[in-house]
Amino acid sequence: MISGIEKTMIHSAKKNGIKKIGLALGGGGARGFAHLGAIARLAEIGFPVHCVAGTSIGAIVGGIFAAGTIDRAFAWCREPDWKKLPSLFFETHLTRKALIKGDKIEQILRDLIPVARFRDMPMPFAAVATDFYTGERVVMRDGDVVSAVRASMSIPGVFRPVEREGRVLVDGGLVDPLPIAACREQGADAVVAIDINPPSVASSRKPFAKVNIFDVILGSFRIFNREMTRVAIASGSAPDVLLAPGVGDVLALDFRHGERIMELGRQAVDANRGALEALMARLDPQTI
Repeated sequence: MISGIEKTMIHSAKKNGIKKIGLALGGGGARGFAHLGAIARLAEIGFPVHCVAGTSIGAIVGGIFAAGTIDRAFAWCREPDWKKLPSLFFETHLTRKALIKGDKIEQILRDLIPVARFRDMPMPFAAVATDFYTGERVVMRDGDVVSAVRASMSIPGVFRPVEREGRVLVDGGLVDPLPIAACREQGADAVVAIDINPPSVASSRKPFAKVNIFDVILGSFRIFNREMTRVAIASGSAPDVLLAPGVGDVLALDFRHGERIMELGRQAVDANRGALEALMARLDPQTI
């Protein structure tokens, strides 16, 4: 069942021009809490979303949003970090293919995204991954939802790749860290994108003596994602509205500050309120 937030966003279109608005959610680990805050604020201002696409943590939030269970995510974010961190990242054994097998996070995803198949999602949704062998961008819009989300967030070396429908898949951030095109491929006439990979700030930097393998892999991946996004936008793949929460001081695995990060997402919407309202003013009156 769609929650009140999703109903508000789907049914609040009033004016003419655009028939379908997509929401593109980028990757970035714990910074993805900003997606939740932005979604909440968009609902408060009556901004409609008709489809969603996500990469990595953006696929997790996008899947939850499209399933109509966003309130579960808000509740999860407010739990003490000592409950969620071990469940997400610290499993008791390594695998030959990654530091983390990922079974525990898949269990959590199935609780947060209770809709099994894409065709049964209340809102159209796409998750983006990368084919490990060919390097192709893979946009998943059918079959099992959680395996698609799990593939989209499989950071190479950190999470075990996912075998799905004859492919071996890893994190979509390698090829499409901000899936604007995946929204347009679902028929979106306009796209609002949320980029959570700003440059890091000095206050977030660990002393080198304390840097671990997760920091090295995820920090390098963040640089790559940021540059991929910059190049894509500069080459003409810009969204109609780009939201950029100020999450530069948040480390990828620092899940201790969910409320603060969500507030940064809300602030990003407020900072772009004029552009969002201009987009709403172009909506076709027949849009639902």
